[in-house]
Amino acid sequence: MKRFAGIVAFALLAACSHTVVVPVPPRVDLTGYSSIGIVEFDANSERSISARATRQFQEQIQAAQPGTRFIELGEHQALLAALGARQLDAPTLRKIGQQYGVAAVFLGEIAYSEPRVDVKISDIAKMEGGVRAEIRGDMSARLFETASGASVWSTSGWARRQLGAVSVSEQGVSGGMRHANPREEMVPTLVYEVTHDFRPGSVRQRAN
Repeated sequence: MKRFAGIVAFALLAACSHTVVVPVPPRVDLTGYSSIGIVEFDANSERSISARATRQFQEQIQAAQPGTRFIELGEHQALLAALGARQLDAPTLRKIGQQYGVAAVFLGEIAYSEPRVDVKISDIAKMEGGVRAEIRGDMSARLFETASGASVWSTSGWARRQLGAVSVSEQGVSGGMRHANPREEMVPTLVYEVTHDFRPGSVRQRAN
């Protein structure tokens, strides 16, 4: 048995010694755009979360693709008002390209659900069980070219955070609510999810 294990280990080692790590370019390469506009992400929450998500989105992309040039276009409705437009359609995107000198525009949105409460009873006779509350966040993002108004990339991601939990047993009641803001806590996870296509990667391949 030991001899067989040794043969397997040797075979695996030999296989690894004949492989190389090959870089894989990002699925979406932004080097073709001289500069990119970004509209502050919409969110059904406090304004600080919108600003934080927008800033971290830029940071993730510039970390993945250094040299990417961003021009901040401000809040969605304020931008439309400045352009005398009602929606970000193809004509409005062309105006943005001409006025701000950007070849493409990022748009994003965060939608938080209402808290969901789950009640589980483990022993109804002893009145043992628990209550757990959690909230879900969904982020979507899109990239539009300003010259044509065409959408060239879109994706979405989601995350959940627990708000609190309470357990009831013969020993008493335990647990409670979290003091941190779960909506803010979700932002880094959501941003990391939706920026995956902009990060380069690597794969291991057999050497020739």
